[in-house]
Amino acid sequence: MARSSRAHYVPFGFDFQINAGIILMIENIDHFSSLRLEGHYEDIEIQLDNGKYILAQAKSVVKACSDFSNVREKLKEGLRTLSKGSKDIDIEKLIYITNSPNPLKDESHNIFLGEQSHRMYNTLPEGSQKLIADYLKSMDLSLDLNKFMIQVFQFETDEPLERYKVVEKCVDYFISELRLSVPNLTRRVLSVWHKHVFINSSTSNPDIVLTKKDIIWPIIVIITETKDIPEDLDDRIDESLYEDIVHNYRDLINNCSENYALFIKVIHDYTEYKESSNFSKKIKSFIDNKWQEYVSEFNIDEIEDLDEDLKIGLTKTILYKILANRRDIDKVKRRLNIQ
Repeated sequence: MARSSRAHYVPFGFDFQINAGIILMIENIDHFSSLRLEGHYEDIEIQLDNGKYILAQAKSVVKACSDFSNVREKLKEGLRTLSKGSKDIDIEKLIYITNSPNPLKDESHNIFLGEQSHRMYNTLPEGSQKLIADYLKSMDLSLDLNKFMIQVFQFETDEPLERYKVVEKCVDYFISELRLSVPNLTRRVLSVWHKHVFINSSTSNPDIVLTKKDIIWPIIVIITETKDIPEDLDDRIDESLYEDIVHNYRDLINNCSENYALFIKVIHDYTEYKESSNFSKKIKSFIDNKWQEYVSEFNIDEIEDLDEDLKIGLTKTILYKILANRRDIDKVKRRLNIQ
C-alpha cells in the first residue's frame, strides 16, 4: 500500500475519522447497508439493513499517549452531538470513538489498554459511569446509555506502519474471510478506500452515502486485474497486442469490470451459453462466438481510430477478465450478500 505520503496530505483528525469509519464498517459488515462521513446526524453514520443507525462521534488526539489535557472536553462535546443526532432516528448503537487510551482521564484508563477496546457504558467502572451521567445532567441532555459505547483504537505518529496498523489488521481479517488468493489484496484495498472511496464520502453534501456495493466493488476491480496474457487467450490475441491493450486501455477495462449491471449481463449470457460443459472450452467458445455482441455494450465502438485487431482484442480481454474471475467475484457477493 502506498501509505508513505498519506500522513502529510490528510489532516490528522480527518484521517482518523476515515479510518474509524472503515473499522466500524467492517465490524458491522454483515448487517451494513450504507455509510456517511460528516452526515446529517454525526461524524460517522452507518445505516443497517434493518433501517436502524449506528452513530459515532470521532475525536482524535495527535499525541494520544501523552496528551490528556482536553480529553474530557472532547468527551463532553461527543456526548452533546450524539444526544442531538439520535433524537429523530431509530438507533442501534451510539459510539464515542477515539485514539486516546485514557478518554475519561480517570481510573478507567487500564481498561482501554491494547490496540483496540470496546466498552459499553454498563461495563465501565462506577466512577466513569457517574462522570458521563453527570456530564449529561449538567448539559441537560438525554442519551440512551444502554446503547452507548466508548471505543478506542491506536492511531498515532506520522509513521504509516504505526499509524495504520490497527485498521490494516481489521481489513486483513475482513479480506481473509473472503478466502481470495490475490497478492497484497489487503494493502491494495485499503489504499483504494483511503484515496478514492472513503475520501469521497466526506464532501459537504450529506446526502452522498457509500453503499455496500460502492465499498466492495473496488475489491472486484482488483480481482479482475491481470498483467500477463491469459493462457486461454494466448492463441487468440497476439501477446504484444495484449500488453498494448492492458497498458493503454486499463481504465476502460476496469470500468467495464466494475460495472455491476454489465457484469451481471455477461455472467447471465455465459451461463445460458450451451456450447460446451467444459469450463476452459466453454469460455474460449463463448468469447470467440459472442464478442461482437459486446462491442457496443463496452462502448468500444465509440473509441476513435481503433483498428479491427484492437477492437477484437479489447472486447475479448474484458470478457475474459469478467468470466475468468467470476467464481471469486461470486464468492465476494455471496459472503457480503450483494445482489
